[in-house]
Amino acid sequence: MPLQPDPSGEIVVDQHSGILFAMFDGSRPVLCEIEWGTLTDRATVDGTDQKDVRATYHRHREAIQAIASQNYDAREERPIVTTYQLTPLP
Repeated sequence: MPLQPDPSGEIVVDQHSGILFAMFDGSRPVLCEIEWGTLTDRATVDGTDQKDVRATYHRHREAIQAIASQNYDAREERPIVTTYQLTPLP
């Protein structure tokens, strides 16, 4: 069952790991993460500021949430979005 986005849209920026965000499996919250390096890699490809991870997250939020949902469906209890998922090699 696909995860649903948190309607609040709240995120937590963790300087050591990346951005943490919640999604929901029905009424059950699921903690998800996108790695710091994934966001800087995506910003590099986009040609935007690598230090502004919040902006990169918000630009790609729908794709990030879709990947997290796919990872959850693949049995990851705490889905983590990686560079290879958000910025695949050509």
